[in-house]
Amino acid sequence: MLSVGKLHNLCQTWHMRVICPQCFASYQIEAVIKNAILVCHKCNTEFDSYGNKVISGDTASQCFQAQEDKAPTFGLKDLAQSGMQKKDSHVWLWMSLVLLLLTIAGTVVNRNLWLHHTVFRGYQLQIQTDAPVLDSDWQVEPNSLHSQWLKRKDGSLVLIVEARVRNLLNISLPPPEIKIVLVSQAGENHEVIQPMTEPASIDTFKAVPFISPPVDKTAVFPLGSRGFILILEDVPPSTQSIELHALPVQRKGKSSF
Repeated sequence: MLSVGKLHNLCQTWHMRVICPQCFASYQIEAVIKNAILVCHKCNTEFDSYGNKVISGDTASQCFQAQEDKAPTFGLKDLAQSGMQKKDSHVWLWMSLVLLLLTIAGTVVNRNLWLHHTVFRGYQLQIQTDAPVLDSDWQVEPNSLHSQWLKRKDGSLVLIVEARVRNLLNISLPPPEIKIVLVSQAGENHEVIQPMTEPASIDTFKAVPFISPPVDKTAVFPLGSRGFILILEDVPPSTQSIELHALPVQRKGKSSF
């Protein structure tokens, strides 16, 4: 703070006139110090360059100071951290939304794959007793196919086909039927469908006429396999190879097992 009297002695050029609000003494000051707090050399009253008396310790200033002392501190560091956390939360929200949309889109696009997945299919058949059994629920085991000619008692030849079929689901299924495709050299295929039968002796296959054993109705265990033997009569002489396919037999309900 500067004494107005000292300012008057030090400065010769004045650009502003001020009056003490207490004793009304008149002073002239330079514009460069117009924002300073002045002290009247007559009554020692403090006032600003606009003639406003400076009051310290008044009720309003004390209230504001008390509020500032009790207010929680919140600096630039806290502000930056708060903004960063808010930004991070938004990023995670958008990432979760994008991931959800990708999951839904992938499920829709690959719907057929999910519907034919062995694990999903097993649970579906357990829940829905009327759900159909699909071709993909069975598999003729690779390299399990063996065939040989057998001479019967009347001297005719029949083809004996032996293989294994596997249940790919985690639920018991009735044995499938077997489709035999006789592939000829000329490309004219001949198809035969036979049910899986109970085991039979070699004499049964040699008998004329051939009497097929009873149909195998024992359920194949979950993920289990079952061997079978089929006899083929009147095989075309042009047959070059044999293909086997499992045809599912539809269930009658859980009680049938």
